[in-house]
Amino acid sequence: MIAKIISIALIIFLLFRLLFSLKNKWGLSVKIKRHLAYILPIAELFVWIGYLIWAVRLIYLSQNYFTLAAVGIVLLVLCIPLYLLLRDFIVGNVLKMQNKVNEGVFIEIEEIKGRIKRAGYFRLDIEDNRGNINSIPYNHIRSKIISQYGINQNLAKVVLRFTFPDTTKVNYIVPLLKRQILNTPWAAVSQDPIVEKTKTENGKLIIEVGTYTLDKSYGENIKNCVDKQFSLSYYQK
Repeated sequence: MIAKIISIALIIFLLFRLLFSLKNKWGLSVKIKRHLAYILPIAELFVWIGYLIWAVRLIYLSQNYFTLAAVGIVLLVLCIPLYLLLRDFIVGNVLKMQNKVNEGVFIEIEEIKGRIKRAGYFRLDIEDNRGNINSIPYNHIRSKIISQYGINQNLAKVVLRFTFPDTTKVNYIVPLLKRQILNTPWAAVSQDPIVEKTKTENGKLIIEVGTYTLDKSYGENIKNCVDKQFSLSYYQK
């Protein structure tokens, strides 16, 4: 019985880790990824609650009261930490559904200003322009004013130059290029990249894209990351 309970818990854990991993690897739009970012955690929470009820019922029906008492003691000891985690989890998902704490967005919460590096289950990681990470529990910011940066609020615009074979179709490559740029951790997803210029020169298609980021120094990181993704897709610069 114990082996069965542990095995099912392991399957549930690995299944959701796989789903979260596939969410980031699938070629999904930013909007769909945002929705999945709060739907999957809620689904996992309900699955674990159902699993806990099932496991306790199974132990009770087996009349293994010693194990049942041990589980009860563990839950009693963990009730306060679990309450705090559940509170941050619920507040975090409410903020995500309100589109206030999406990953990659540049925000300001009182004296903290920067890009949301990670919107986790219980905490929000904000990276400032010096690369420092501020990790804040969601419950601490639920009553704070959260300001999302607009196009003219501390976002730097960099023009990146990408080169492809001249046989590449512009209508095909531009949406793909924009998506790859937004998928990098340095680009501001709140502002769509803008194609500044396209031209053919020396047998190459050259596309210049205006991209918004927290600091112009991130431009090289964005370009290198996108170039690497296209090189893996058999594009030659």
